[in-house]
Amino acid sequence: MRLTIFWRVILAQSTLIVLALVLGLYAHSQLNWLIRLDTSILTIDTTCINEEKRLIKIFLAEMRNAEKFLVSRDDAFYAGFIQSSSDFTQSLEKFSALVDTQREKELAEEIRSLHSRYSQELDLAVARNGPREPLKSELGDGILERINELIRFREQTIESKTSTARDHAVSAARVMLWLTLGGIVGALLLAYFHARGVSLPLRKLAEEMRHVGKGELARPFDTHALREVYELVEAFKRMSEELEELDRLKADFTAHISHELRTPLTAIREGTALLLEGIPGPLTDAQREILDVVRNHSERLFQSIASILDLSKMEAKMMEYEFTPCDLRALICSSIDTVLLVARKKRIDLQTSVSGDFPLLLLDERRVQQVLDNLLNNALKFTPEDGRLILAAFLRRDSTGRASHVEVSVSDSGPGIPEDDLEKVFQRFYQGAGNAGKKFKGTGLGLAIARHIVEAHQGAIWAESRAGQGSTFVFILPVTPRDGELLSEFRQTAGHNGG
Repeated sequence: MRLTIFWRVILAQSTLIVLALVLGLYAHSQLNWLIRLDTSILTIDTTCINEEKRLIKIFLAEMRNAEKFLVSRDDAFYAGFIQSSSDFTQSLEKFSALVDTQREKELAEEIRSLHSRYSQELDLAVARNGPREPLKSELGDGILERINELIRFREQTIESKTSTARDHAVSAARVMLWLTLGGIVGALLLAYFHARGVSLPLRKLAEEMRHVGKGELARPFDTHALREVYELVEAFKRMSEELEELDRLKADFTAHISHELRTPLTAIREGTALLLEGIPGPLTDAQREILDVVRNHSERLFQSIASILDLSKMEAKMMEYEFTPCDLRALICSSIDTVLLVARKKRIDLQTSVSGDFPLLLLDERRVQQVLDNLLNNALKFTPEDGRLILAAFLRRDSTGRASHVEVSVSDSGPGIPEDDLEKVFQRFYQGAGNAGKKFKGTGLGLAIARHIVEAHQGAIWAESRAGQGSTFVFILPVTPRDGELLSEFRQTAGHNGG
């Protein structure tokens, strides 16, 4: 039985948690051991050394007081000797309580014995009250020698503990390193096999989705996957079958619309044109006015149907493009000429800025002209009277100085587009929240068609705007000469028109 994605994730996370817990516990135990060792050095070894050094200092003071007393018989020196002797005894007792080795206890006992004999020697000298007799130096030297031996012993103990701690820390670090590396390798392997078990069928599913996006619906598709992915694959298969049926229905509906609407609409247009020309007979002014309305609405309906059919072809990747070397500057001038009268009627300041010597581009001239016309007509529609409209075109170059693409922008001084709608305006039939009342008439297909045309030319199109500050629509077309000789020939024969 294969594990589901849920239990695989739980297993992977649990493994990581256990690894982190083991490392944490091991590090905690090693740290506690080092802390105990450091505490032992600070509380016992360092204190012992300090007491041993204090013993030397006190005993030296005691010896000086004894010698001075024997020479001068001054009671003050004797009192100092008694005080130093008492301090020495107290410090020795404190030291004896701290030591934990047999050798140190033996040395402490020897020091105590020698110090007692040293005190007795001074007492004998005081009792005789005769001429000065120096104390036996071997007693003092013996005490100092044993205290120094205690200091050396404790320093060696500290050095040994420090060395042990260092070696133990290095060993613990090595163990933790190997545990960490092993855990990371194990986690990576576990993550790899888990990700592979999920990603492979998902990649196959994504590939099938791309084929469906291209219209290839009826494709056999089978894969072994986890339960959740298997259910997703089955749902996708059902969706593909339903999409295939919907696609068939859409094709039938489009064919029906094309046959049932365009044919009679063409007859209406032609009949209206014949009537307006007066071929069947003269018309009254009222009749001519009615026929003008019928002709205008017929043209609008014909254009709407043509746009819907074109967009359907584009979305189905069935639109055919005729790429030929074209002068983009000439297309821009042609589009400007078509909207110039409308701009003058609305007193719109129509400006053009076409810079650079454009190369001939491989374009479908009619379709790119359609993009320019759509953008200009939209800009005129939304620009108020006495407004401003700017069409600009620039040749852009890459980092090497080579021409990479042509950028065309159309800017207006209209109401602008809310930021949330900047991407939605390229969806078909989208009119915008601010146009709910149909203030600006249109089918909502122009920008959707423009995007398909530009992308078919390997370009890109987008909108830049802020509400109340006008809008700018920008599209770029790559400079991709596919036939150098043909382009060279056209450059020799074609002229470049200014904007």
